[in-house]
Amino acid sequence: MSRLLFIASVICFAFVPLKESLHILQQNRYQNARYRTWLWDMIRQRKQELGKSILFLMPFAVLCTLRDEALAYRLLILLLWLYAYIIYRLDQRHTYIKPLVYTHRVKRMLSVHILLFGLWVWLLSCLLSWRLLVFCMPFVFYLPWVHLIIAAMLCEPLERTIKRWYVEDAKDRLAKRSDLMRVAITGSYGKTSVKHILHGLLSEQYYTYMSPHSFNNLMGLTLSIRTQLKALHQIFIAEMGADHVGEIRQLAHLIQPRFAIITAVGPQHLATFGSLERIAAEKMSLVEQLPKDGTAVLNYDNEIIRNYPLRNSCHILTYGIHYTQVDVRASQIQYSSQGTSFWVEVKDGERFALTTRLLGEHNVLNLLAAITAAIALGVPIKKIQGAVSRLPYIEHRLEVHNMGNFHLLDDAYNSNPLGASYALQVLAAMEGKHFLLTPGFLDLGRESKQAHIAYAKEMMKCADEILLIGKTQTRDIADTLRQEGYPDAQIHVCDSTREAFVLLRQMAQKGDWALIENDLPDAFNY
Repeated sequence: MSRLLFIASVICFAFVPLKESLHILQQNRYQNARYRTWLWDMIRQRKQELGKSILFLMPFAVLCTLRDEALAYRLLILLLWLYAYIIYRLDQRHTYIKPLVYTHRVKRMLSVHILLFGLWVWLLSCLLSWRLLVFCMPFVFYLPWVHLIIAAMLCEPLERTIKRWYVEDAKDRLAKRSDLMRVAITGSYGKTSVKHILHGLLSEQYYTYMSPHSFNNLMGLTLSIRTQLKALHQIFIAEMGADHVGEIRQLAHLIQPRFAIITAVGPQHLATFGSLERIAAEKMSLVEQLPKDGTAVLNYDNEIIRNYPLRNSCHILTYGIHYTQVDVRASQIQYSSQGTSFWVEVKDGERFALTTRLLGEHNVLNLLAAITAAIALGVPIKKIQGAVSRLPYIEHRLEVHNMGNFHLLDDAYNSNPLGASYALQVLAAMEGKHFLLTPGFLDLGRESKQAHIAYAKEMMKCADEILLIGKTQTRDIADTLRQEGYPDAQIHVCDSTREAFVLLRQMAQKGDWALIENDLPDAFNY
């Protein structure tokens, strides 16, 4: 009984790292390889902090000096519960950017995680003397971060079986809906915005369902089909994301779309794809899997898409702003704090004006993608004009908020170099002092340094105060700003988004504008 009490005490003592390690694995899409890379990077970046934490736990070493084993054992149990309470309370006060979602998969993995950890503690209690066992407690506290790799490997066969069953069930449900028009959207960026806009336009005429939030991977779309797609829906809009070769092909095999939209090809997830050529091939594979009577809508402002050698003879519709030889083009674009107005020219068709509260050239491109698709799917121009004028801001995509004494341009979702450039242009067009909050870019691999250098040179032309989030993550930006002569007093490096917002509220005055460009998931916040 005493050994069981000890094991239970150690599990409670280490419960927060047990939970946090699984949280990071979830943010890395449950991919063990990505989690291992993150863990190694975290250890390298936080060596000093880990050392301080071990010193904080050194009271365990004091217990080793006691001669009375029974007394030391009782004191150890009390110390474990005391630390468990303190660490749990500190964790409760911490605000996570993306909290752990307790899905069925997480619950299964957490159970295995805890059982495996308990087994390690039991083995240690059997093999080590009591003094050595007590001395090892600070190191046992960090054990969950490493042994989660083993727990995830043990869970993988079961998870593959469950995933296979869910996917086959979703395929069966779709197979019974031959009447359902399926529209797939992919791209390095812009796909979520296009999904929301297209849903707004098509809903003027059809019962339309779009995959929610960022449910753009295999299991997200499977869950959407099994739980939310209804018999009354006439059109299914499926967002498709990918950070590895083959994912789009897998998603297309599930959805079997007749309509595809490619928003952009760029260096997003370059770290996992390895090259722009692979990214382009992955995104364009969606078009190449369309049936011969299918339709693809392509962004011809994107040179990579424009020059890609497509291996499909399906119907192609193109859109753009700067490239003029397209089927649908925007011109005479004007921005203000109230939104955007522009003209749309349809090849061999009519020309009509649109107004929207959405801001930025990238949002005009997103609108063009949705407009092109809506026209092809039979939505009248009048209905499109009305729907565009009523479109709400898309959450965290240049969404405008009145913060009392200043205005906030919230572009926090998944920033990329081109979108960040457009957002800076919008910020520069606003009256008042300009603030920029950013952690830079993620998942750009070897392109990261050059992208951050270019970003720094652009932001110094548009922002009066720059608040960088994450010292390590933004080092190249800060170094470039200083080398280019940007005043050091106007560069502020913060440890978290919360700290940056506290500083922003202290500095901003009435009528000022602040842009938050990208957020920093907890997995990268070190």
